[in-house]
Amino acid sequence: MCASAHEMAEGEGALAADDAEKRSPNDFALWKKSKPGEPAWDSKWGPGRPGWHIECSVMATDINGEYLDIHAGGEDLKFPHHDNEMAQSEAYLQRSQWVNYFWHAGHLHIEGLKMSKSLKNFITIRQALEFHSARQLRMMFLMQAWDKGMNYSDQAIDMARVEERKMKHFFGSLEFFGRKPHGQKAGEREAKLEASTSACKDAVHAAILDNFGTPRVIEALSKLVSECTVSFQALPDASLEPVLKAATLIEQTLGMLGVEALKLDPAHKDNWTPILDTFADLRQGVREGAKEKDEAKRSKAILDAVQKAVLPAAKATAGGEVASALAAFQADLTKMSQSKAAASELLKRCDAVRDVDFVQLGVRLEDRGAEGYLWMFEDRKAMEAEQKEAEEKAKEAAQLKIRNKLDQKLKELKVAEKAAVEPASLFRKGANEGLYSDFDAEGVPTKLANGEEVSPKKRKDLAKDLGKQQKDFEKLTSQAGAGGIEAFLAKMRSEAAEMEKQLQ
Repeated sequence: MCASAHEMAEGEGALAADDAEKRSPNDFALWKKSKPGEPAWDSKWGPGRPGWHIECSVMATDINGEYLDIHAGGEDLKFPHHDNEMAQSEAYLQRSQWVNYFWHAGHLHIEGLKMSKSLKNFITIRQALEFHSARQLRMMFLMQAWDKGMNYSDQAIDMARVEERKMKHFFGSLEFFGRKPHGQKAGEREAKLEASTSACKDAVHAAILDNFGTPRVIEALSKLVSECTVSFQALPDASLEPVLKAATLIEQTLGMLGVEALKLDPAHKDNWTPILDTFADLRQGVREGAKEKDEAKRSKAILDAVQKAVLPAAKATAGGEVASALAAFQADLTKMSQSKAAASELLKRCDAVRDVDFVQLGVRLEDRGAEGYLWMFEDRKAMEAEQKEAEEKAKEAAQLKIRNKLDQKLKELKVAEKAAVEPASLFRKGANEGLYSDFDAEGVPTKLANGEEVSPKKRKDLAKDLGKQQKDFEKLTSQAGAGGIEAFLAKMRSEAAEMEKQLQ
């Protein structure tokens, strides 16, 4: 395909040689005469420097030899840079083919626009890492085709975070449920999961062979994770053996793609695990005991739960922080049961265990309704960031709710203020004041201010307006009640002002 002069100029950009130096517009510089202040090397053509195309050819052949198996670069370098590289390299090396394969990556777009300094939407990896983890960014890249334009947006990173969270949750859940009773015999459910694992392995292999289709790889792994959760839901009957095989495939594949450390294994794992199990069991017992409506029975249930946890807690000689947190929880529960604390106070303290104590310990604790709970080790900063984001979203949702209520209140106030005008004053005051000089018995204008008669059609329209105002006024009077219209309007204005204050 022949390139146009415009495409040639665009491809060469600011690094192009001056047209005056070219014999043909299609020529490109192998060596450029250096201008004052520019880097220069001596040559038989005088002091100068390499053209930008030949720099790459020289470095590549110096390191890799006379040919390249794979040459990568952005899609904007296809022409003229890579074409010119091939032309000069094949001419110099006297080879008919210098490169076997070119990989041209798509451009990065920021919220739909190509990233560029001119658009002032340039984001460095270092800047992106201030808001997202390296693993989340890698997951986002993997979920988009490498040779197509990639969109860096809130939606794209959110999708990556969802997948990352799903994978981490899977490995954490497997670790948790592996300590619980589970079946040993393989049945139809297990056979189905093993078949799904085999199909996933084939799908991953096919996707990699087909132009490194990493989005399809992530999709296949995500599907397998979803199928594994069926076994978790079927515990204690289900066997976890096929889940472990699936987990191995998922971990190896993600590791191959550079997505690592999805399973946290802190140094204190072995010491903390039994204490955390006791801690979470105690909390679950308190939550269930708090449902007891009888005050005495509720207090006894809490004390029984605390007593049940005493022996395991006493054995926690190497528990450190988690043992201290458990002891504090036990002490609080003892006091609360003795003071016959309300169920709401007990549940509030249990929420604090999940949202404060466990987070500070680097542990994610999840309530699962009738299925109890599960916990897993997690990065403390990641959980704190999630909590902060959730709080901000809740605040935004609350603000939006207030804004919508305010908008509705202002609309209602505008309607009420219009309806508050007494029908007899409709055409004599306000916006209509001074427009008319004479009125009939019902109050409909008959003459304009200059004495001119109001046309029959206009009088008919004005009569309709007056009739509507009469109905609106009567309706508002009924709504206002004994306090009267002015008090009713004052109350509406006060409510609107309070909402505006909340939005500040």
